Amino acid sequence: MIALRRRIAPAAARRLVRDAGPPTWQDLLAIVLAVTLGAVVYLQPGLGLWPAILVALVITATPAALDRDGWQIRRGMAWLAAEQRRRMTDMPRTPAGADRWLAGSGEAAPELTRASILMMADRQDDARALVEAVVPSTPEDRARRERLLAALDGLRSGTVDPRAALAAIAALPPELQPYHRLGLAWSTAWVEASQHRAWRPAFAEASRALGRVEIPTRLLAWHGIHEFLLPICLLIAVGIALAAGLR
Repeated sequence: MIALRRRIAPAAARRLVRDAGPPTWQDLLAIVLAVTLGAVVYLQPGLGLWPAILVALVITATPAALDRDGWQIRRGMAWLAAEQRRRMTDMPRTPAGADRWLAGSGEAAPELTRASILMMADRQDDARALVEAVVPSTPEDRARRERLLAALDGLRSGTVDPRAALAAIAALPPELQPYHRLGLAWSTAWVEASQHRAWRPAFAEASRALGRVEIPTRLLAWHGIHEFLLPICLLIAVGIALAAGLR
């Protein structure tokens, strides 16, 4: 089991993607309403199965369609992932991948890049020692260092203090600030979620501040599937049931 967990995304990251929206209570309410109203429609003379399925699909899709924060969060996640890939084309995605990267190309990578991958590999003490030893040579390096320290401190204490990181980010040229602000918001959301505190409103607001940005369609589609996961699962279940009934 431990070996398996190291080959998938870190648990906190999976939790953030899962809980980006819509809220669980809304999905549960939609399931109850879909079953109830779908059954009512199915039992009406002359209507039958397909209208009942359509009603259930509309009801289960409604929470996602109305989830404004959720769509902003997923838009921010997609843009941040695209920017991370643009900045680091060989960025690992799992703890095991981070271990392999550190054993290979990591030796020649900049200290701050290596520190961020050490965090992904769940080697926080090593990451902290490396970050604390770095003397920033550029304003962006200073912003990256302060972001990493804020994240590491937050993971240790359970609360992120963003003040030093925000001050360093404010000193950057305007075109560089959105990436670092959203990266800081992601670290904060990571810590808040690990402490079972609400994180969606703050990350949604940070994502709204991006304005108009270019996001790869494949990433938007991937997050859209997660947002509409409930009606998609319903469609799959209906398809399996119908296929089984035709045998």
